[in-house]
Amino acid sequence: MKEMFPLDVDDFEAEESEYDPLEYQNRTFEVFNPDHSAGVACDRDGEIIGMHVADEALENGDDWLAAEILKLARLAHAKSRVGLRNEMERKGSLPYTIDSFDLPTEASYRAMEDAEFGRTTT
Repeated sequence: MKEMFPLDVDDFEAEESEYDPLEYQNRTFEVFNPDHSAGVACDRDGEIIGMHVADEALENGDDWLAAEILKLARLAHAKSRVGLRNEMERKGSLPYTIDSFDLPTEASYRAMEDAEFGRTTT
């Protein structure tokens, strides 16, 4: 019987040795707005672990600040999911397994960030 995904044991061990779980365990993913007046940080699980609000951000009013923090939190969470995709790729997970988690790619994250901040790509 022919295997669908033949694995060479030596290749698998080489990939496994390249992956260091400690490298990913304490990663943080930060996103700041364009003027760096507000920022949100998430851990590798997508949980918010920090926030930055500069004094000038407070001058824009509560409604603006709340909307900005929510936007940055969504982006930081998405960025952590890109990190999870990268971690799974480094671990040697199969592409269809990674795709089943519906994790964004770096390119789709950049497009999301550009759309949120009104940037256009040329």
